[in-house]
Amino acid sequence: MVFEREQVLKDVISEVLETMFFAMVEFEDAEAGNHCFDYQSEINLSNHDERIVISLRVSEEFAAMITANFLGIEEVRISCEDMKDSLKELVNMVGGGYHAQMNDSGWQLGIPTASEIGSKITHATPEAVGINFAFFGEPAGSAFLRYSPA
Repeated sequence: MVFEREQVLKDVISEVLETMFFAMVEFEDAEAGNHCFDYQSEINLSNHDERIVISLRVSEEFAAMITANFLGIEEVRISCEDMKDSLKELVNMVGGGYHAQMNDSGWQLGIPTASEIGSKITHATPEAVGINFAFFGEPAGSAFLRYSPA
């Protein structure tokens, strides 16, 4: 079951990043190392019994690049707020894609959030399904799925 969730998450992330943000990523082994990233975005899916939290953590460089691609402007014109807005949109699309793959109308997609996490060390909880991704061989981000009671 964990492998299926991981594969669905990889497929959705790939599709969204390639289609909407013009970025192709490679997925790395989850044990490839714990990286500290600069930004985090999250979205909840919930039903009456449980909740799924999808978290994306990315480097500032990757956030700036995908934001510039998404907005069609130069990276030097990107602000922190622009990056947070595009990361909210990214996690919203990933959450929507994951929801569509679940094929269960009982789930509701929440409102996305994004924040700057700076140098805080952030690790997934043990029950989280996590994957790392790279852009041209450089660590770009991590994605996590956490399941919990509603």
